[in-house]
Amino acid sequence: ADIEKPWKWVKDGSAEYIFIKDGFEHLTDLSAFLERASHALAKGGILEIHVPHYKSPSAYRVTHKHFFSWNMFSVFPEPHDSVQTLRVVQNKLIIDPKIGPLNGIANIFPRFFEKVFPYISGIHVKMMKK
Repeated sequence: ADIEKPWKWVKDGSAEYIFIKDGFEHLTDLSAFLERASHALAKGGILEIHVPHYKSPSAYRVTHKHFFSWNMFSVFPEPHDSVQTLRVVQNKLIIDPKIGPLNGIANIFPRFFEKVFPYISGIHVKMMKK
């Protein structure tokens, strides 16, 4: 299925879980994807997103159309966002595993860690449909 086109292949409210890894950053219209995912999810359904953090070298691929920070998801949805039915229930920084086991510490103070720590490789977000 082409997730950038209308999702005719799934009924509204029929999905309990949607997982996207190595794909969200390639989409042209993030709001359209979130709207489609929201329609597809049942109440209480989860949308799980994995994206590279803007500090990661892998964020700068030619095919990537967007850059992501922890803070971007920490404020979703804002009043002007087209999707108001999804709420972030988990938002984690992922530290480069070569650096060591710092994920726990980084996610106690993610705003601070995101600003000062250079070895953040990704972001792992879970949204729930209300």
